[in-house]
Amino acid sequence: MGISHSSAPVDVLERVVISGEDLDVVLSELNAANEFGAVYALSTCNRMEFYVEKHADSAAALLRSKLVSRLGLSTEDAERFLYQHEGTDAVRHLYSVSSGLESIVIGEDQILGQVKDALDRARRLGTAGPLINQLVQSAIRVGKRVRTETDINRAGRSLATVGLSALEHVVGAMSGRSALVVGAGTMAGVVVAALRGSGLARIDVANRTPEKAARLAETTGGNGYGLDDLPSLLAQVDLVVTCIGGTGALLTAADAEEAVRYRDGSPLFLLDLALPRNIAGDVAKVDGVSLVDLETLAGNGPDEAALSSVASVRSLIEGEVEGFLAAQRAAKVAPALVKLRTVASTTAEAELGRLFRKVPAFDEQHRSEITLSVHRIVEKVLHGPTVRARELAGAPDGSQYVEVLGKLFDVPGEPSEVVA
Repeated sequence: MGISHSSAPVDVLERVVISGEDLDVVLSELNAANEFGAVYALSTCNRMEFYVEKHADSAAALLRSKLVSRLGLSTEDAERFLYQHEGTDAVRHLYSVSSGLESIVIGEDQILGQVKDALDRARRLGTAGPLINQLVQSAIRVGKRVRTETDINRAGRSLATVGLSALEHVVGAMSGRSALVVGAGTMAGVVVAALRGSGLARIDVANRTPEKAARLAETTGGNGYGLDDLPSLLAQVDLVVTCIGGTGALLTAADAEEAVRYRDGSPLFLLDLALPRNIAGDVAKVDGVSLVDLETLAGNGPDEAALSSVASVRSLIEGEVEGFLAAQRAAKVAPALVKLRTVASTTAEAELGRLFRKVPAFDEQHRSEITLSVHRIVEKVLHGPTVRARELAGAPDGSQYVEVLGKLFDVPGEPSEVVA
């Protein structure tokens, strides 16, 4: 269950995004509910999604109720902007996300790292159970396979590179201009690397921690600054790219107006890649300022080359979805098969004991040979039915075989399904 750039406008997204310690708290709260077996949260600059393993029919309704409350959504907004997937659809959705099909920039690679980081968070908090672990790990594998076997991101496009391309259309020639990158994380590193080859005269970096800013700025020969220096820096540079998560507005319309006063008529170009936005939306109304943000990028059409690969990616995903579901169905028959082997082994041991008591003349070597032979017979008799049972359980209608075997060997079913 979640909300993303494809279901809601940026001004709604930035109100509901949860990250850092706040996300830890929400994950732990959800995991404490008996209706959920495990919880996983994926929070990025354009989506906020929660995946749960449900242990009760009421799980989906409870998840919606808790998210509406936690995200501060009205009932009307929840109906308009939240989406929900269950079972097969939930698996397919996560595979599509990890493959980059649901990103603002189709096929971008950064989402793979975000999916993995989110799993690391869930593991650290103890909220990721076996099913969620298997699902997310398989999604990461599918995402890698998509990028290896299709041309979905042959050009190596990312949100940062597409944002810079959009900014360049506004700026024109980049050569000889100066830039300021606000942030020192992964996204900022991608931005700096992309700017390095654009002919800029200077690239400086500002961050909450000036030391981190200085380290990143060293790679370009620029200077590092703290966020307190932003107002004065706005009057000195031509381009500003912001990408600090969880901060909110760092630059307001008043800041932009003040900077324009000292720029002698030279325009100020801004690119905001953060959510919540680092640059207030009304900055775009300030004369002499041009702003490109996530809303701008979401409104742009997708890359034609990436679009041409979507069909092959979806086909690959469908095969992987069926493979994952088949493995899950087959796994559900395991308890019954274990019970079958246990019953067979116990029965064989009991009969061997009866035989050896009845015929005490068998020496140790004979007893060992007889015991080995009996257990080999048991294994050979059970091997074929066991393999066939797994195959049948893995089929699309395999649940009926799981149910029958469970009843035969008195193994209760444990229906687990993912809600996203």
